Amino acid sequence: MIIDEIMTRKVITIKSRDTLYKAQELMVKNSIRHLPVTQKKELEGIITESDIRGAFIQNNIDSSRVTILDPKEMRVEDFMTRNPQTVGPDTNVEDAALLIYKNKIGSLPVLDGDKLVGIISILDMLGLFIDMMGILHSSSRVDVIMDKDPKNFESVSKIIHGQDLNIISVGMAPYAKNKKKQVYFFRLDLCETAPLVKKIEKAGFKVLNAID
Repeated sequence: MIIDEIMTRKVITIKSRDTLYKAQELMVKNSIRHLPVTQKKELEGIITESDIRGAFIQNNIDSSRVTILDPKEMRVEDFMTRNPQTVGPDTNVEDAALLIYKNKIGSLPVLDGDKLVGIISILDMLGLFIDMMGILHSSSRVDVIMDKDPKNFESVSKIIHGQDLNIISVGMAPYAKNKKKQVYFFRLDLCETAPLVKKIEKAGFKVLNAID
């Protein structure tokens, strides 16, 4: 899957000469935490909720001196991140997720050439993961212990499809009692799992758990 398929296309942006007050208002109004800073659709930087908070944290040498900070006078250009990490519309989602993780950032502007065409955030990634795992769908689950040979996975998948069931997602984890084996978590369309469990175990596999 590529970024173009899940990115937010209607991007709320701000200009570098705008105030922090305006930036904060836009974030609150649109329930967002990141604003790309643009000039004629070209990206100049990005300002985040944490950047705005950080603007009001000052270490004064003279503790008796009080500095009054007015967000209506403070400019985005003085607190934004210049040259932020970006991706293109054709970037693989996995590569974008790795960039977000490695750089500890919350979003990535999406550029087509020099033009800002979208933005991808941690929440977008999480939404994709939830959708892929079928967490919000009514579903059943069958956990099967098997050797790591791909033929075993193919055999169990064939049994499931033979019962006219759809596999929503498959997760894997090491089997604690035998390092040569793995547990495969098959999330399926909502069904009665008992007949399927009998078929799988008849084929010589161990079902660890089944949830209707």
